[in-house]
Amino acid sequence: MITQINDFIFCPRSLYFHNFLLNNFAPDNFREKPQIQGLAAHASFDQGSYSSCLHILQGTTVYSSKYHLLGRIDLFNTRTGCLTERKYSITAVYDGFRYQLYAQLFALSEMGYQVRNMILYSSKDNKKYPIPMPDQEQIAGFEQTLDSIRNYSPELDHSIPNLNKCRKCNYREICSWYPEEERS
Repeated sequence: MITQINDFIFCPRSLYFHNFLLNNFAPDNFREKPQIQGLAAHASFDQGSYSSCLHILQGTTVYSSKYHLLGRIDLFNTRTGCLTERKYSITAVYDGFRYQLYAQLFALSEMGYQVRNMILYSSKDNKKYPIPMPDQEQIAGFEQTLDSIRNYSPELDHSIPNLNKCRKCNYREICSWYPEEERS
């Protein structure tokens, strides 16, 4: 899934917990304020109520056969070629955000659409962040991330966790990386 790219970059284990351990639980049990705000920011696209203009694709499912990725776009203006990914709050443009847009770009291109520009939009402060089209080095980084996702094994993960990220993780209470003294 396209959304898993950003999740994996945030923390590979959080993606593992989400997909393999907690798939049978109600999602609201593990959603915290940022996830709830993110869902609210996407609601109008997911319901197709953001725009009634026929040249605006909203919440449309896209697939890239080259990368075997499935997901949904927020907005794509077929007239201007502008692809927009909305987030509730953007404090920095992370690789995960860019890679989500790249995946959407590649899927739309395979579907016959021409993406001319890409934007990250922060709804909290109404800011737009133009994202340049990827060059070969950025595409290689994207592809390397996809390989890492597909080959990830928590048993073989010996990386050092980022405690600041751990404190924001929905799965911190069940993750062995999260220090015992930090648990509630």
